[in-house]
Amino acid sequence: MFSNDMKKFIIFTFTVILLLLAGAYYYVSSKEYVIRIPESDLQRKFEERLPLTQTYFFFIQITLKNPRVHLENGSRRVKAGLDVVFNASLDNNPRPIGGIVDVSGGVLYSADKGQFFLTNPLIDRLELQGVPQQYVEKFNVALTQILADYYAKNPIYTLHATDAKQAVARMVLKDVIVENSALVITLGI
Repeated sequence: MFSNDMKKFIIFTFTVILLLLAGAYYYVSSKEYVIRIPESDLQRKFEERLPLTQTYFFFIQITLKNPRVHLENGSRRVKAGLDVVFNASLDNNPRPIGGIVDVSGGVLYSADKGQFFLTNPLIDRLELQGVPQQYVEKFNVALTQILADYYAKNPIYTLHATDAKQAVARMVLKDVIVENSALVITLGI
C-alpha cells in the first residue's frame, strides 16, 4: 500500500510531532508563577466585606466586624481575628453578647474562577463577655459553621484576568506559605 520511503517519512513525521509535543509539555510544566499577597492587601479585602450581620433561626443575629489579619512566617494558614456580636432576641428583648474570635484557615484555589478562599477554619480563640464557659463550646460550634459558610462564598484574593502572567497561571495551586508578612502562592501545571 505504502512504499518503504513513504512509511519512513510517516514514522519520521510522527516522531518529530511527538518530540515537539513532549518538549512543549516539559517547557510549560516546568513554569511556575509566584504571587505575593501582602498582609495589608488581605486586611483591606476583609475590611471591604465587613461588618456583616446575618440572622439565624429567626431570632439570633450575628455580626462580624473589625477584621485583623496576621500572617505568621513559615505557616501555611492565614490567621484572622474578628469582633463578634451575638444578639439573641428573646421575648422581644435583645440581649447582645460581644467578644472576639481568632480563626486560622488553609488556602483553597478555584482555578475556574482564579480565586483563593480560606478553607477548614479553626477557631483558635473565642472570648465572649458574660457567657459561662459551659456555653462557649456551643457558640464555638455555631460560629465555626458560620465562618466556614462565609469563607466558602467570599474569596480572600482574586487573580486579575487582565494580567497575562496571572491568566496563564489559572491552573494548579502548588504551594502556599507565609514569608515576610506576605502570603506566597505558587501556581503552575
